[in-house]
Amino acid sequence: MFGLLMGLFGFAITRVVDVLDLSMLDDLMDFFPEDFLDFFGGFSTITSPYGMLNVEVFAFFWVFVGFFVVFIASSTVLPGEVEDKTIDLILSKPISRSSYLIGKITFLYLFIAGFMAIIFALIGVGMATSQAFIDFGLYWDRVLAVFIINIVHSGTLVMTALLFATVTLNSKKTMGAALGIMFVMFVLGTFWGLFPEEQQVIKYISTWFYLGTEDLFVHGVFDNFLRDILVLSGVNVVLIVASLLVFRRRDIPV
Repeated sequence: MFGLLMGLFGFAITRVVDVLDLSMLDDLMDFFPEDFLDFFGGFSTITSPYGMLNVEVFAFFWVFVGFFVVFIASSTVLPGEVEDKTIDLILSKPISRSSYLIGKITFLYLFIAGFMAIIFALIGVGMATSQAFIDFGLYWDRVLAVFIINIVHSGTLVMTALLFATVTLNSKKTMGAALGIMFVMFVLGTFWGLFPEEQQVIKYISTWFYLGTEDLFVHGVFDNFLRDILVLSGVNVVLIVASLLVFRRRDIPV
């Protein structure tokens, strides 16, 4: 349901772009300091159809997508079955803990892929029927790249929740810890430009820094796409391995 709402929101933004004269923003932008515009990626980031859609959907509002996938991961993996006292019945069957957890991981990735597919399908329909996007150019390679990197990035969020789930076996503690880390990562990866120059290197520890929708979607720059995919995939792998190792040794209360 939330995926449908997000997709409809993206679709609605494509309609807004159609009725909004982006050229009128030229004069408006003159009132803003250059440093302010640079923080948002420059003038074109705000005044092009792709820039407007990116700012409204993939920038600050996208954090709510993060909250949602973390909530799903925290409530559908281990803690729920431990708290419902069903985990001992499941593990009493001829199934290893690793196989059980891999099944949960597979479900989470399939859920993310389906969730993103709904959002991007509706956004794609909006773009294909928007005169502003048609006139500017329909760049489906940008849409595909952002779709892929959002799946991999969301994977880091749910795998963080999974790791805490194997440690705490408590849904509230899992959600609190995963959301806390996500918020810190979001701030570091989004607002790193506000830090003193010598401290801006901190951006590299944030998974949100590697999301890179502005370069991909707004400017069509794919120079860092492979790097970002590899880094985010590596984080996914590390979190999965850590979760498996912890869960195999974890005492399960019955």
